[in-house]
Amino acid sequence: MNMSEYIHLWGKASVRVLDVRHIVMEAGESLSAYSMPAKCFIYVIRGNAQLKLDGQEHAAVPFYIIHSFKGMILNIPRLSEPFEYQIVFYKPFDMLSRSRERLGLLEKRNSYDIHYVLQPARPVFIKELFTDMHRSWISDDRLKGVIVQSLFLGLVYELLKQLEQEGTAVTVPDLTSQAIGYMDNHYMRPISVSSVADALDCSPRHLSRLFQKSGLGETPSDYLARLRLEKSGELLRDTSLTLQEIAVNVGYQDGYYFSRMFKKYTGVSPMEYRKEPFQMIQMKEKGPKMSFGRSEYSIAANKLRRYIDNNNHYYQDGGYTMNKSNVKKSTAIMLFISLSIFLAACGGASGTTVIHNSSHTAANGTEALASEGTARIIQHDLGETNVPESPERIVVLEQGFAQIVAALEVKPIGVADDNKPERFPKDTLEYIQGYTSVGTRSEPNLEVIRTLEPDLIIADTSRHSAIYEQLSEIAPTIVFKNDTADYAQSLAATEAIGEALGKGSETQVLIQEHQDGIEELRTQIDRNKTVLMITPDEEDGQSFQVRTSTSFHPSFLIEAGLQYALMDEDETNQLMTTEQLLAIDPNVMLILLNEDATSVIEAQADNPLWNSLAAVQNNNVHEVELATWSRQRSIVSLNQIMDEAADIF
Repeated sequence: MNMSEYIHLWGKASVRVLDVRHIVMEAGESLSAYSMPAKCFIYVIRGNAQLKLDGQEHAAVPFYIIHSFKGMILNIPRLSEPFEYQIVFYKPFDMLSRSRERLGLLEKRNSYDIHYVLQPARPVFIKELFTDMHRSWISDDRLKGVIVQSLFLGLVYELLKQLEQEGTAVTVPDLTSQAIGYMDNHYMRPISVSSVADALDCSPRHLSRLFQKSGLGETPSDYLARLRLEKSGELLRDTSLTLQEIAVNVGYQDGYYFSRMFKKYTGVSPMEYRKEPFQMIQMKEKGPKMSFGRSEYSIAANKLRRYIDNNNHYYQDGGYTMNKSNVKKSTAIMLFISLSIFLAACGGASGTTVIHNSSHTAANGTEALASEGTARIIQHDLGETNVPESPERIVVLEQGFAQIVAALEVKPIGVADDNKPERFPKDTLEYIQGYTSVGTRSEPNLEVIRTLEPDLIIADTSRHSAIYEQLSEIAPTIVFKNDTADYAQSLAATEAIGEALGKGSETQVLIQEHQDGIEELRTQIDRNKTVLMITPDEEDGQSFQVRTSTSFHPSFLIEAGLQYALMDEDETNQLMTTEQLLAIDPNVMLILLNEDATSVIEAQADNPLWNSLAAVQNNNVHEVELATWSRQRSIVSLNQIMDEAADIF
């Protein structure tokens, strides 16, 4: 990217400061593998240190400024002297036209993700900006948000002016190596390809395309599976951890699922390997050669931490301790696993690429499809799955997905409706009527699903990951976020579901019509208003569950141009008291209520703290249906609330 384009992007961006941190490290301390949660400026105040960002070293001295972005890994080796610095995390919102194709949106957003360093031309002035930002951030001033935003924009102006005049070393990130570095550092957590893509601000599809273009010979899910099995092999050989403990230590929550994955990709069970690992190597080496070798991007220096994530206890033979000992790498086990894992890309000569995915096949499932050459590969949060060219017997386990299926004029044979079909939008329910209820979204009835003999199951990542293998034994299963999805993730899921249904072109029309509606909504709302969405907490009538910016509907409001009042990159909800609401004090509040719930506005009428809220004083508190504004998470439901949103905002 040239500097003029980067400056142009800033000129078209709306920015929100997420956090301002002041950090003091003492001599002898270090920082290991800290993953940046957002874009940021790092400013050195005092001391000298050798910082490493994604392996690139920086000799950090006072006044030194580094621009970093979400997903970069920061390491600070053991310090020889005190080191003091500030980090300002921020998030830009592209204000350019939003009617472009989804991939274009992602690429434009990633244009902010450049890595550069500089020494300020006016160091004293820059120091004052950082100092004032932190002082305002921790103050009780109700206008601190305005002050911090103005100081931050002043900082950006100074830095951009210097970059334009002098230029500096700018590094455009290699997202493939960023993704591999992220997986190498986080494989022990229950991450998926989708969460890796989220961490790097791109879509799973875009990330997979980058892997394909890189020449690595494997997909992101291939790499993650291989990495986890390499690490699990080390633990099987070098420790006496149970299978459940090993599973948790390499990112699997279920020991049974881990065992099946290990045997599926290596040909032997974990316990068989533990008994005779080197004999297993010899046995597997007699088989076909597999091109699943470790890539050039691998961070071989990263040692495996012997710990169980559940309780953060580090493991030693004979007991648990806080000793951070490392396990030595085993060349033999890496060779064994590298040779024995099946590549998910060994298709035949037909025009359709067939893969071995993590789904087990039902009698009418993937194997039959692959042999007939009638399957298409769909990437989803838990990997890649072969689905029929034109599936006809579809089971949907989340309400938002049912809305998408209905909008594409496909009737599911089974739906998880919580035994409350009346909660579906009327037009959706009218179209899908005649379906068989398969129980609740949280606990779908697997036996009922099995009797329906589906040829495709559409499931939710947060609700159904634990039963993914069981679902896959019934029929090809694809899994996406809905319960915890934000707006961008919902758009990506919509595209993938449309592709799985053989309705790619119809889906693009649906998305384009939706984006046209957003463009119209932007012309009808006041973008200067701050908004907050809350719902009364069921266990405590005096507290509220507050939706954060990463929730589905708030992230949509941000997309529409509104300023959401509670930014949080990690949690979708926060429990708050009225006092905490008053500290945020949004211009507009939406209260989400079930059909049979009592009015919060009436219940809080005599609460002086509630009445001090600006939204209450200006009659900008609106009670809206929880089903419409929370439970129904799809672009179809958003189309239905746009008129209401125009009236409110």
